Amino acid sequence: MLKLVIGNKNYSSWSLRPWLAMRHLDIPFEEVLIPLDEPETKTMILTHSPGGKVPILKDGDVTVWESLAILEYLAEAFPEKSLWPSRPAARAVARAISCEMHAGFTAIRSACPMNLRKRFAYRDRGADVTRDAVRIQQILTAHLDIS
Repeated sequence: MLKLVIGNKNYSSWSLRPWLAMRHLDIPFEEVLIPLDEPETKTMILTHSPGGKVPILKDGDVTVWESLAILEYLAEAFPEKSLWPSRPAARAVARAISCEMHAGFTAIRSACPMNLRKRFAYRDRGADVTRDAVRIQQILTAHLDIS
């Protein structure tokens, strides 16, 4: 059985990504939750992967780290689940969007850390955050249906 090692889903969008995909696609897996920001967190993660970060997917002797690499692995291991769009052009766009969302938007990521348990009052967070938000809106508007 697949094993997914993650941090807290309320605070770790990287952990949440493969977890959501696996749940949505009904891919059975064992979840191993490592609490983040605890004195023993790093040591616990290092028992699963030398990279020292979550998420980590284990499939027998195979260890895959990094959320996008995990999703690619799942797409190949479960092609019938159609994780990516079937048309090559749509698949390329979906991958480009995923990469941009994964590695970009540093201003918004810094100013608005993930915390699904808290409501934040609106406040202007600056021009860089506004640019990131506008770009996200452009992506969603232009590519909402890429299947």
